[in-house]
Amino acid sequence: MSKFVPTFPPLTRRRCQPPRPPPTVSTFPPIPPPTTTNLRRILQWKGVRPLPLFICVTLGLILRFAVPKPRAVAANAWSLLAIFIATVAGLILSPLPVGAWAFVCLTLTVVTKTLTFAAAFSAFTNEVIWLIVVSFFFSRGFVKTGLGDRIAMFFVRWLGKSTLGLSYGLVLGELAISPGMPSSTARAGGIFVPIIKSLASGAESMPKDPSSRKLGAYLVQSQNQVIRFPTIYFCAGCKTR
Repeated sequence: MSKFVPTFPPLTRRRCQPPRPPPTVSTFPPIPPPTTTNLRRILQWKGVRPLPLFICVTLGLILRFAVPKPRAVAANAWSLLAIFIATVAGLILSPLPVGAWAFVCLTLTVVTKTLTFAAAFSAFTNEVIWLIVVSFFFSRGFVKTGLGDRIAMFFVRWLGKSTLGLSYGLVLGELAISPGMPSSTARAGGIFVPIIKSLASGAESMPKDPSSRKLGAYLVQSQNQVIRFPTIYFCAGCKTR
């Protein structure tokens, strides 16, 4: 009998592989060093404007304490005049937004006992004031929702077969929007000027160009002439009412 000899595969040397590096942790990009522009943005004061505030307060104090009060005028009336002048100056110079500055001055009249609380806030119970506020809410809604643009473009599409028809369409759109948008300036700047500009551009009538007399100048002039009439037809057609 032959002798059984087991066979094994030849041994091979494996190359030693270098150890894998540990997984790197993702890092954020380095923060750039602060520059002059970044520092200006960080240090930019977003509250009250100091110089206009100083001018308004100084103007009111000078009128109240440095200017002699007439004998026929009461002390509270003279103080109210000083606060009123400071309020008007603030509306011009804008140390704060209009609403904030008006509320500060109104609070000042109550704190200094120039007016009683009931007298200072009596206007907030006036129906006419709230009618104006609601009218401006409607006006803002006309602009935000695009309803004013759709109404104006409806009349333009209906009558816009000629230059005269475009003018009539814009006039009728002005008449339809004026009851709910009580400001001729807001109607012109927010709705009709962009429409007139796009219509003129479509007809190759560009502003500040000889081609402006082709269509754009005519539409602007006709709209400027008729914008006053809707304020006569409706009590809410003009914000001064």
